[in-house]
Amino acid sequence: MARNFLRLRRAGILLVVLIVGVVPLAHAQTSARIHGYLEHQYSVSYAEGNWTHLDYDRVRADVSARAGKRTQVSIAPVWQIFRGDTRIQLRDVLPAFLDAFADTLSLPIEDQLFLNHAYIKLRPGPFDITVGKQYLAWGAGLVFNPTELFRPKNALEPGYEREGIGALTLAMQLGPLSDVLVGFVPDGGLAESGKLLRVRHHIKGFDTSLLLAVLEEQPLTVGLQLFAPDRQQRVTVGGDITGTLLGLGAWLEATWSDMDTVDWVELTAGTNYTVGNGTLLMAEAHYNGRGGRGAPYTAGQWAGSLSGVLRTINEWTFYGAVLHPIDQYQLWNVGLATLVSGDGSAVLVPSLAYAFAENVDLLFNGLVYAGEDGKAFGGERLGAFLRARVYF
Repeated sequence: MARNFLRLRRAGILLVVLIVGVVPLAHAQTSARIHGYLEHQYSVSYAEGNWTHLDYDRVRADVSARAGKRTQVSIAPVWQIFRGDTRIQLRDVLPAFLDAFADTLSLPIEDQLFLNHAYIKLRPGPFDITVGKQYLAWGAGLVFNPTELFRPKNALEPGYEREGIGALTLAMQLGPLSDVLVGFVPDGGLAESGKLLRVRHHIKGFDTSLLLAVLEEQPLTVGLQLFAPDRQQRVTVGGDITGTLLGLGAWLEATWSDMDTVDWVELTAGTNYTVGNGTLLMAEAHYNGRGGRGAPYTAGQWAGSLSGVLRTINEWTFYGAVLHPIDQYQLWNVGLATLVSGDGSAVLVPSLAYAFAENVDLLFNGLVYAGEDGKAFGGERLGAFLRARVYF
């Protein structure tokens, strides 16, 4: 009863945002634009001898408007409600040697009402000043982005949308494909908040960038303390380069990071190629100097992997994918992706996508894990989901 009440209350809040804030704006500004989607997904998974399922509805509305020539506003409220097995049992995602701990804990999957992004962009002169929840997603990597410090991708579905982060950025164009950006990400006190500088330039057919960032981050803990308070300062220097080499799309992205107790290097290199029949081939390798060299991994490494602090639990991870259009109109596409860890485990991700009309997408994804328990993609696990999205 209480859960239903909370859902109704959240729905009411969303309606207030849309009706009171958005609809008048759309009528008042001829340049205002509203679009969005309704997404429904049903998923099943198998782990530790048990089948579970999860069902959700997700609604997103994107609103953008201009106030004169130098001010732009963009906001995207998202409402998502879940049904089914709405708790993640840690024993299903952690190795057997941690069962004594994992059997006692689970993570709830709660209904969400949030702003995917909400920012104001001003142009008082040669600068663009953006304030609010915005996207700070950079890097040339397809799946793994060492220069992405705030919202890492989901390696099992890297193309899915990500949430913005609250920040203040100032950018200035230096040329058609060149710019410099200074950013500030409030997080705790002034000294603990993130500061960053990024310079981008186009050199002889290659897009390049350099990044310098200082922020606070939780170190890998000794035990499974997912939210330990002892954060440390992290300094990161890096960059990326992307272009065409010998007829292949190619990219390289790397960072060096230093914290109080450790420093490490992250490196991503990848390539893609489109065959004459439209088949797209992709490959990427990622090295994470903070990852382990092989199983068994420590409890702290598993904690870092679960919390997102550790991008990959093993030092080496390889990605490969093939995407093929079945029909001449490319309405049907079949794909197969794989992630292979340096410890010998792997996960296969077959997919089938269908787009019909101009605003309806269907997607089926499977997950097949192969490897011994305790490895990055180990354990007897299976999964699949069917997703439908209608745009408006």
